Amino acid sequence: MQTHYHHYRLAIVLTSSLLFAGCSSQQLIPDDGPDILDVYERHMTNMAPVPNMMRTVQDERRDLAGYTRTAGTELTTLFPRLPNPELVMYVFPHMTAKGRPVPGYSTSFTQFEADQYAMPGEIAP
Repeated sequence: MQTHYHHYRLAIVLTSSLLFAGCSSQQLIPDDGPDILDVYERHMTNMAPVPNMMRTVQDERRDLAGYTRTAGTELTTLFPRLPNPELVMYVFPHMTAKGRPVPGYSTSFTQFEADQYAMPGEIAP
């Protein structure tokens, strides 16, 4: 059975390689288009100049203001945990597979597997 399977796989590989060899003789992508330098130069000349491309350090600090700790916010939680309720489940008294009794008990677990955190300002404190 293994021999037939290997012969079958070999036949498929040979057939597909012959088909791909036949397709590769044709030109799939024409060579008569512009090269990458022409495309780049055309793109750059058509772009409108953007005023003040340089970002200052103050701009970057302003963008990160909600995410950066300062002396005033050192003790506050920047990324508070999202609620992950604890669920309580009661297991009724039962017998094991070997006939031993197991008393009823309660166990608890969180609703979600992992704690998730909110972005600064995403939820009210």
